[in-house]
Amino acid sequence: MSKILVIDDEDEVRLAGRLSLEAGGHYVVEVTSGIAAMKLLKDNNHFDLIICDVVMPGIGGLELCQLVRLDPQLKEIPFIFLSGKREDIERLAGINVGADDYLGKPFAVQELLLRVNHVLLRHRNRASGAQLSPTNPLLQLSLPEFIEMVVFHGLSGKLTTNSRPDDQGVIFFDSGHAVHAKFKDTLGEIALREIIASSLLCFSFEAYEVADQITMAMDISRAIKKN
Repeated sequence: MSKILVIDDEDEVRLAGRLSLEAGGHYVVEVTSGIAAMKLLKDNNHFDLIICDVVMPGIGGLELCQLVRLDPQLKEIPFIFLSGKREDIERLAGINVGADDYLGKPFAVQELLLRVNHVLLRHRNRASGAQLSPTNPLLQLSLPEFIEMVVFHGLSGKLTTNSRPDDQGVIFFDSGHAVHAKFKDTLGEIALREIIASSLLCFSFEAYEVADQITMAMDISRAIKKN
């Protein structure tokens, strides 16, 4: 069981997050502001992971993440952003200040739990010097299987992959069709082939529509149970 700090000024978001994480066996502490979060963190409260909204009154999520990363006692805590904005520029801003992952709102609760478990596992393995465990739930689905799922359901969204050594790929889908791909310096069909052939570490999918998020999360859960 991991102790997770959830920071969001929206009651409904905190409730959805807590229900999802507690169902996955985690212990959740909720606060409504960055100031309250920093007080908890500085009062020697140990947390295994922080989930934080980007836009909040007072200290925003980006500023809070920067404060955490600059503090020697807190800097190693994994950090996941939640945001109602889905633009790549905001996602990059979150990654640039030190976030480990970024999930758009509204989100499917199953996807939140999968992402949290993945970040926690990756953090533990990095701390111990171990390679990413093949039992990571997201890796129980191969990338071709996941792409087949996206095509079958006609989903629209952005598939992001991470490969050794620290190479990121991206494939954009529109109604189940891959409309653009980028990997290293390649684009289009060549990039798509290189992504599929790469030494994959992990991948994530950001569905653009709430219904697509739920469909994707439910299919992931069913596929994992089969495996």
